Amino acid sequence: MISVTDLTSYMYCSRKLYFTKVLRIREKPKEKTIKGTIKHQVYDLVGRENKNIILDFTAKESLEELEMRFRRVYYKTLMFCIQRAKSDLEAQKLKMLELYQELWPFFLEEAKEQSSFFFQFAQEKNCYGEQLWLALPKAVSELRIVSENLRLVGVVDKLELEKDFTPVEIKTGKAPKDGVWKDNMVQLGAYMLLLSEHYGKEIKEGFIDYKAINERRKITMNPFLKDEIIALIDRVHILLTQKELPEKTKDEWKCKICGIREECFKEEKPKAL
Repeated sequence: MISVTDLTSYMYCSRKLYFTKVLRIREKPKEKTIKGTIKHQVYDLVGRENKNIILDFTAKESLEELEMRFRRVYYKTLMFCIQRAKSDLEAQKLKMLELYQELWPFFLEEAKEQSSFFFQFAQEKNCYGEQLWLALPKAVSELRIVSENLRLVGVVDKLELEKDFTPVEIKTGKAPKDGVWKDNMVQLGAYMLLLSEHYGKEIKEGFIDYKAINERRKITMNPFLKDEIIALIDRVHILLTQKELPEKTKDEWKCKICGIREECFKEEKPKAL
């Protein structure tokens, strides 16, 4: 059984995937990875707090008061996630206060957008508290799905349930000018295949939320994407059972920023376990 992230890791560098999954050589977390992980954790944890905020929301409260609630939750959660990553931050010589100062404006904007959405929705529907919570579009976060048939497991960031089963992948990094990154397309497409099998109905579309630019971009499943993902699953399974190292990537820039390049560039090739 492999994970959906194994597919995107293979696309990035099959040799690196082999080192990490077969030879068990771990890469030290990089600054970009640490920041992305913290952002993702904050989104997930705050999402779980939404219900408590909405249940306590009354018609007497102003938009500013609701926004302040979200600010407090985002602040508490961000500080918690930064503290939890302390060892990784120290390894990269990153200061917690400086990281907070960098990320906090990003989540301030999120608090403003979320409070505005819930406030306007409450006014339009004229309902608050529990009634508001029940009226809101429903979604499930961090949904884990396993498929023996596909030999694949994945965790969907968010599954929206308002009209259909719609997977949404949250990305906090840089977005392309148009469309979505290829690995994002494969990742979301793999989730669509997992969900289609799990629910017994075809999932035809999903979305990538690029938080850095506050845009949602659609991905539509088609036979070409499906075949590409199935073929990729086969290639990853073959890779993880072979005894020879894959060839190095031809993208030299990947090697320059890779945390396991010293192991990779050794003249004597390590043997698989």
